[in-house]
Amino acid sequence: MPVSGGWTLTRASSYSTYVAVVARGVAQRGVIHSVFPAAANIIFPGDFVLSLNAITSPRMPNGLQLSTPPGTFPFPVLRAGMPVLFGAQRLLIEAVDCSLDLSCCSEWDPHIEKPDQLDMKIVAKNKEWLLKHMPTLDRQSAWLPVPQTGNQADYGSGVQYVRSMAQYLCGRGVGLTPTGDDILAGWMAVNWLLYGPLTWFLEACQQIVAVAKEQTHLLSQCWLSYAATGDVAMPIKVLLDALTKEDEVQLAASMEAVLSMGATSGRDLIQGIVLGLVGRPDQAIHNENLIHRDST
Repeated sequence: MPVSGGWTLTRASSYSTYVAVVARGVAQRGVIHSVFPAAANIIFPGDFVLSLNAITSPRMPNGLQLSTPPGTFPFPVLRAGMPVLFGAQRLLIEAVDCSLDLSCCSEWDPHIEKPDQLDMKIVAKNKEWLLKHMPTLDRQSAWLPVPQTGNQADYGSGVQYVRSMAQYLCGRGVGLTPTGDDILAGWMAVNWLLYGPLTWFLEACQQIVAVAKEQTHLLSQCWLSYAATGDVAMPIKVLLDALTKEDEVQLAASMEAVLSMGATSGRDLIQGIVLGLVGRPDQAIHNENLIHRDST
């Protein structure tokens, strides 16, 4: 598609509730960080990263969805370093003559809510279904948190244990978001489903975020920061919802949707979800010796 006038055939269709807040605010300047056939990442002051996505791409917690498919305008003409103006219900990339009105975008909510009634027997059954249908998943290599017992010493040990888990995983592996980062994101996501914003768990998430700032790159830091607040891509949220229901058709469809996320991210995210289910703190499992594995 030609650059000139190409934007007239492209529209912004939807965005997450978090992007909506920024989009309605005062216009701010950012720069394009990275570009792919179906997505672009744009950095703004305050470490806000906007994920600009094609219509078929997963809805991200910081995502703005366009009406166009992968490989079409504006993605082929975007370049890292291009200036962007975002806010006041408009996104402007002047270098490629792209101006998008955001005032008619629909919204989606990426936040994970713990169900009022959560049947752990159903969740456990669905975990076993995932393991059966994804036999390459490893249920034994869990880096498990210390159970919350109410004892302050145990609480402190548990937080340190999660930090050790993060230090072992963060930044390791293949993919745009490394394998270890996706596992951590999945672990946090399923624990948001199981526990919601309990104090011990929020502190554990902040330990992961702190490690991410030291061990992985900007995009993964952003990804993990959203997961730490219970905000995830929509396919993950749908999979978590399926885990709470006795509906194998829904579970299978949602699993496939997550597996389609990136070359390796989907499988790694599900690995993290399974590890989180294996290592539920209220099962009183304490496997701290696993953090001493050889990291080579």
